[in-house]
Order: sequence, then structure tokens, then C-alpha cells
Amino acid sequence: MKLTLNQAAKECGRAKSTLSKAIKSGKLSAERGDKGAFLIDPAELYRAFPKSSNDDQTSPMRNTENEQGNRDLEREVEAFRQQIDTANLERERERAQLSETITDLRSRLDRESEERRALTAMITDQRAGHGAKRGGFLGLFGRSG
Repeated sequence: MKLTLNQAAKECGRAKSTLSKAIKSGKLSAERGDKGAFLIDPAELYRAFPKSSNDDQTSPMRNTENEQGNRDLEREVEAFRQQIDTANLERERERAQLSETITDLRSRLDRESEERRALTAMITDQRAGHGAKRGGFLGLFGRSG
């Protein structure tokens, strides 16, 4: 089974760019796959980049630590996403409540304005059909001043 450039880089503990340069320079032979990706025979990989006993001891340990760290980070990111979703839902509820309050206050203000106009008209006796206002104290008793 042939390895992709990424798999080969992990296998030998080198960067993909290092392997790519080795392929271009002819130090490492590889063939192109159907999608144009490099396919490297493992025997060819270890010929160009021999495994050392150091690689066997440190690489798996480092990968395991990185994978565990990645899982921890993924859990943390998921927890933050849940907090953000909860905060967004709360914000939407608050917006809806504020919108309802504004609508209610506007309708109350309109009703109060109409009531004030009606009361002002009654106080000044400006209602339709009541004619001119009589002046002074004597005007209350039907006498002109």
C-alpha cells in the first residue's frame, strides 16, 4: 500500500515540504495518483529517510500528546459554542421582550394623548355644538358681562 505525502511525512517524522523537495530533487521517487497527489512506496520512503531508533520512541509520544491536546481544545471550543448559542438565545428573548414593551408603551401613549385632548376640550368647553364660551363668573349664570 502506497502512502500519501501527508501519511509519509507522519511516518518518517519529516515535514511534507521536506518530502516534496526530495521528490522534486530526485532523492525520493514517487508516482502521481489519480487526483495528482504523490503516492510513495514505504520501502522507498525508508530508503531515502531511514528510521532511527529515536524516531520510534519520540514520534508516537508526541502525536499522542498532540491528539489529546486537540481533543481537549475541541471540547473547549464546543463548550464555548454552546455558551455563545445560549447567549444568543437569551439576547433574542430580551429583544422580543423589549419590542413588546415598546409596542405596549406606544399604544399607552397614544391612548393617553387622546384622553388628554378630550379632557382639555371638556375643560375649555370646546366640544362640538357648544358655541362660544361665556366669559367670567357671571357667564356661568347665563348673564353677559
